[in-house]
Amino acid sequence: MVNFNTLDLNLLKVFDALYRERHVGRAGRSIGLAQPSMSNALNRLRAQFDDPLFQRSREGMLPTAKADELAPQIKEALSLISRMLSPAEFDPKQVRADVMIAAADLMVINLAPPLMKYLNQDAPGLRISFAPLDKRSFERDLDDGLLAVALGTFGKLPARFLRQKVLRDQFICITRNGLLPEGAPLTLDTYLDLDHVLMTLGGGFSGVVDHALRRQGLSRRVVMTGTQFAVLPDIVAQSDMVATIPASLSHIAQRAGCSIYSPPLDLSGWDIEMVQTQSLVSDPLGAFIGQAVSSTLQENTRHL
Repeated sequence: MVNFNTLDLNLLKVFDALYRERHVGRAGRSIGLAQPSMSNALNRLRAQFDDPLFQRSREGMLPTAKADELAPQIKEALSLISRMLSPAEFDPKQVRADVMIAAADLMVINLAPPLMKYLNQDAPGLRISFAPLDKRSFERDLDDGLLAVALGTFGKLPARFLRQKVLRDQFICITRNGLLPEGAPLTLDTYLDLDHVLMTLGGGFSGVVDHALRRQGLSRRVVMTGTQFAVLPDIVAQSDMVATIPASLSHIAQRAGCSIYSPPLDLSGWDIEMVQTQSLVSDPLGAFIGQAVSSTLQENTRHL
C-alpha cells in the first residue's frame, strides 16, 4: 500500500509524462528532467506502488495493468492540484452573486444609476442591494460578509479595514428658480432673511450651518427638518425656503427646478470614503466590486 506521507507528488508528474510519451527521454524533456533523474524517479515510483508500472519493449515503455488503472486517477489528481494552485482567471461576466452596499440615500442617488449601467454590461449576473449605512453595526456586517462595501464619512477604523477616498463633497445653497433676481448672488443678509429647511440624521433643528453662524454671533430660522436628502430639492423648488445641501445633489436640484448658489459663509467640505475588509479585497469578486464602486463614483462626480 502506498504511504501518502512519504509520496513525493512530483513523482505523479513523472508517471503522467511517461504514460503519455512511452519514452523516458521524451517524457523527461516534456517536464524538464534529464534522463538520469527520470530513471531515478521511475525506480522510486515502482517502489512506492510495488509494481514495475512501465516495461521496456520495441514500442517503448509500455504501461502495466497497474499503470493503466492508476493513470486516470493520477491525471485527475494533477488536474485538481493545478486548478488549486492556478485558479481560473476571474471573469465578471460569468459571476452570479448578490452584493450588499451600505450607504446613505445621498450616495445611492449618485452611485446607483451609473453603477447599474456599468454592471449590466460587465457583470450582468450581479445583483446589488443598497442598505442604509448604520454606524453602529457596519463593522460587524463587513466582518460577517453581509456587506461588501460601506460608503460614508468615518472616523478611526480598525486596521483590518481598508479605506479609500472616493470623492470630496462640499456645501451649496439652493432656492426655487426665480426666488432671487436673475444673476443676483445669495448674500448673507438674504440668506438669513429666508426660511431654512434642514436635512439631519441626528434630529433637532440645528446643524453644521448653525454652528458656523453661531461663531459669528448669527442665527437662522430653520422651519423644517427631514432625514432624506433625495426629496429636498423638490420641496425647495415648490417653496420660498432655502436649503444648504451637499454639492453631489446639484444635478438633482437643477432637474427639480432649483437655482444653485455658493454659501455666503465659510463651510468646510468633507471626504466620502469606501471601506472594505482586507480579506474581501483579496477576493477577486470583492476587488471587482470595490473598483467598480470607486471608479463609478469618481467618474460621475468630477464636477464637484
